[in-house]
Amino acid sequence: MKHYGLTQLEKLAIGIAVLAVSAVLVPLYRQLVDIKRTSDCLSNLKDIATAINLYQIDYGNRLPLAYYADATGAPQTDAAGRPLTWVLCISGYVKREFTRVLVCPADPTGGSTLITHPRDTSKTLRLSYGFYAPLSGAQLADLPNPGLSILIADSLAGGQLGSLNPTPLLNGNDGFALTFDDALMQPTPNSKYVVRLAVWRRRESEGWAADNLRSFHGRGINVLHADGHVSTRSPSILFLERDSQGKVAPPWALPEPRKSK
Repeated sequence: MKHYGLTQLEKLAIGIAVLAVSAVLVPLYRQLVDIKRTSDCLSNLKDIATAINLYQIDYGNRLPLAYYADATGAPQTDAAGRPLTWVLCISGYVKREFTRVLVCPADPTGGSTLITHPRDTSKTLRLSYGFYAPLSGAQLADLPNPGLSILIADSLAGGQLGSLNPTPLLNGNDGFALTFDDALMQPTPNSKYVVRLAVWRRRESEGWAADNLRSFHGRGINVLHADGHVSTRSPSILFLERDSQGKVAPPWALPEPRKSK
């Protein structure tokens, strides 16, 4: 009697071949997805850069406010209890739909900061990008290295507004650079590093570890520089460094007072 169909050996060979192909195609697919998401995220940042540039034309070449603050310096909130952020400053200059521009497609939370839609207060927007607070409202001419200074990066909510606790949540992501290790919004002579660089993780047993830092994207953190260009930086803790004159070195910057003539 003749037997039709595959033998056990043939089935095993096909199974091994499928696994081998999957081992190649799955990582390749994930890489292609990451490339697409990274590209879309950089496109978002370019749209934000265009809006900021238009804002600067109308407001004396000043950068937007990181957030609106009350008399104590704490972030103001609207009637719904949501923060009033830099998005409100540039809302009239954004050409594309906010729901696309403000959310990084690789953000696992889909935008961890909730804000009120500046054009329709009945709607809520989600935000994936954090603003480097020390540059809030600064004039571009007062920045020593605007082309090297990070202004906005894709991040989680922990560092975008008022979470000033220098210890990030264990076993989870935290937010964009907001302050320094020993002072709020400004360095002191004893400052060693900028805290809350998007996006990092901490091992409770081992502390900071270079191989334990992660970002939304495989290649690193997408950032918008103060001069308007975008780039991708490796997800690492950047220590605060100063030049021979004591000025903060890139990628962080502080506005410098203009010299009187």
